[in-house]
Amino acid sequence: MDNQELCILLDSILALLETDNTEKAKEVIKNGIKRIDKGTTSSSSEMNKE
Repeated sequence: MDNQELCILLDSILALLETDNTEKAKEVIKNGIKRIDKGTTSSSSEMNKE
């Protein structure tokens, strides 16, 4: 996930929280964490191959 994607994700979470849509905000956060973890795991395994 690059900086632009992270900013979009944070903007989405902020908008959801401002409209008291906390359940959806939690869902967006959980999905973001999964994406970051997935990217970290891929990068780690690629580095180990070298």
